[in-house]
Amino acid sequence: MDTYTAIVIGSGSGGLVVAVGLAGLGKRVMLVERDQMGGDCTNTGCIPSKSLLHLSAGVAANQQADSTSILATVRQQRDALRHHEEEEFGTMAGIDLRYGNAQLVAAGRVRVTPADGPAWEAEADHIVICTGSHARRLPLPGLPEDKLLTNHELFEMTTAPASLAIVGGGAIGLEMATAFNRLGTAVTIVEAADRLIPTTLPAVHHTIAPVLTQQGIAIHTGVFAESWDPATRELVMTGGGRVPAERVLQAIGRIPNSADIGLERVGVETDKAGRIVIDDRGRTSVKGIWAAGDVTDRGGTTHDAEAWARRIFASIFVSVVPLGDVPVRTGAVFTDPEIATIGVQEDEPAEHIIRITKPMAAEDRSFTDEVDTGFVTVDIDRFSGRTLGATIVGPRAGELIGMFGLAMRNDLTLHDWYGSVFPYPSYTRVLQSVVDEWVRFRLTDLRDNPGQFAIGKAKSVVSGAQESIRNLL
Repeated sequence: MDTYTAIVIGSGSGGLVVAVGLAGLGKRVMLVERDQMGGDCTNTGCIPSKSLLHLSAGVAANQQADSTSILATVRQQRDALRHHEEEEFGTMAGIDLRYGNAQLVAAGRVRVTPADGPAWEAEADHIVICTGSHARRLPLPGLPEDKLLTNHELFEMTTAPASLAIVGGGAIGLEMATAFNRLGTAVTIVEAADRLIPTTLPAVHHTIAPVLTQQGIAIHTGVFAESWDPATRELVMTGGGRVPAERVLQAIGRIPNSADIGLERVGVETDKAGRIVIDDRGRTSVKGIWAAGDVTDRGGTTHDAEAWARRIFASIFVSVVPLGDVPVRTGAVFTDPEIATIGVQEDEPAEHIIRITKPMAAEDRSFTDEVDTGFVTVDIDRFSGRTLGATIVGPRAGELIGMFGLAMRNDLTLHDWYGSVFPYPSYTRVLQSVVDEWVRFRLTDLRDNPGQFAIGKAKSVVSGAQESIRNLL
């Protein structure tokens, strides 16, 4: 029986980070993939969707898009990247790449069943589960199977449909609405919540919805998709409303790929949704078994999976290495304008939180680029000055949000930012505006409430020390 330092199940972003990290430090790793190298991100998620957004953005407003050519190019780019990853990681020293279905036989033992051969087993000190998730599909009365799309079928279309109803107003729904609208498709978004991107601040919806509407995308919130009328090829919504829908894209969440991999056999704990429960290092309830990405209760995005995979890789290599705070949930939606978030922000901030909001249009770079919408909203602990969460809607939001991530990871206060140079004219100047506003508030607070500030600062220091101790355990 083959023996490895680690067996990594799943070659998506999380699995690759663990496998490459350990192999790069001289460890022997078996990487098992049941389908295609790169997982959801490379094949049906981040890569084809961003290629489609990029290529569709080049279609002029008065130009007829050649959707057949654009969709073909998207598939070519996706396949080229997958082939590159297969060649790069499949031949990397220390990585034994195998294809087949992997099941846990016991802690430290995995059985792999290839598609065209007998099953065999391997052992390892560590098993890392990175099996990802798949799109949730719900039956829609009247809708034939070949008319229903998820992200798994979307990029296999050879031409853009005349009309597309997108059920779900989250990140996938908004990005694909943007792309197919540019290709000339009549796009409608149907969201059950009362606003788009319902997990974000209401200001996100109030900013992005009018922009998408102006771009030609129809938006219906607070309603459900009820059925599909084959005679008229329309989606019927609750309340009787109808919208054109040659095809229907469901973007209504993900289901973890945790079934049929033997979790119950070895006692790995899962939550009610089937997600593997992990601790702050990525450990499951069974010693020697780790997990990262969408299959866990801490996943959600490619960058989340990578961040947790780095913690796992470091912990396997040196078990007592300090890891610092757990990764802060970060998201980006590549619409026009972009939407980016980090941390958790409530609709109404608590009393100890100072919320600063600055409009993007107030910056000179927005003037030169004719940007008239967007904002930055930052939640700051009143006494410590630490960033607790942030939302950006505007150009380069996906890049700008990373500055808050760096600050939060390294416990930098906004006062620490003060004096930093933000190039003029750049979109980072809106962050300068936030910092300046914070410093004005803090100086005034120190002057007017010195006693309250001192007590609050002491509580904040104690809380921070307790958190640091927890992270070291």
